Amino acid sequence: MDEGISRLPERQLLEHRDFIGLDYPALYMCKPKRGVKRDDSKETYKLPHRLIEKKRRDRINECIAQLKDLLPEHLKLTTLGHLEKAVVLELTLKHLKALTALTEQQHQKIIALQNGERSMKSPVQADLDAFHSGFQTCAKEVLQYLSRFESWTPREQRCAQLLGHLHSISSQFLPGPQLLSP
Repeated sequence: MDEGISRLPERQLLEHRDFIGLDYPALYMCKPKRGVKRDDSKETYKLPHRLIEKKRRDRINECIAQLKDLLPEHLKLTTLGHLEKAVVLELTLKHLKALTALTEQQHQKIIALQNGERSMKSPVQADLDAFHSGFQTCAKEVLQYLSRFESWTPREQRCAQLLGHLHSISSQFLPGPQLLSP
């Protein structure tokens, strides 16, 4: 062996007198479950739980902030002031539904073009149909808003008047199917 390295002493057997005066609990690496008071275990549980909850809330808030940034400006302007988390989620849902509907509409047009179907309508008629569809969608959105946020019911006089007005406008400027079912 190398002479620069000292030899390790032979393992000695410990005797009972070697243990006298030692603090046994300090020798244990962790306390057994039975020895821990209930209050101590709750306190040791609360701290990591609070940190985990805080991190979870921070992640949720960060995701909502990112969703808010992704929303189009016209949707952000529909509410006054600060956008609450629930409002951000509702607006995001509304926007995703609109995008999904638009994507589906474009997909149907692509399929029709791939199948060789050409529109038999003139460009003017196609534009009128698109305008009518947009007007109908807008009218439905107004009625949904009034019923949801302003507590209007279809049986009320003012709701019937608005519906009648929208029908008359639709029939004056937009020939085609009836705007909304009464």
